[in-house]
Amino acid sequence: MAVADPIAWVANVQRLYRAYDAEGVSALYTDDAITIAGSRVLTPDLVHAHPKEWFDSLEDYQITRKFRAATGDIIVSETEASYIIKKEGKRYKEWGVDVYWVNDQGKIYHKHTSEIVEPYDLRPVPPRK
Repeated sequence: MAVADPIAWVANVQRLYRAYDAEGVSALYTDDAITIAGSRVLTPDLVHAHPKEWFDSLEDYQITRKFRAATGDIIVSETEASYIIKKEGKRYKEWGVDVYWVNDQGKIYHKHTSEIVEPYDLRPVPPRK
């Protein structure tokens, strides 16, 4: 397995996001990392720029990442979050799954995200079993 303790690895990712630590999140990725969310593909430059842009656009960011699985160089986590987009003044919630491909140094070289983002009060987050 690429990461000795994938549960601790996901907990660290959560810690960095809760701290709005853009440099720390960027450092999770290799220099040539690619991320994919739906049909949106982030090139390495965008991968490393995104954390600062993301954190700068938010306030009252609340996030929980849960370890779900790991095998070989793949780690899967589930995310539930809510936040206010500053320029809109509106609260959103999101939930989804991240699939990370991680090298032996614990750095992400590829990531797929599947998420739902919607206005906070639209409907309750589906219960987890």
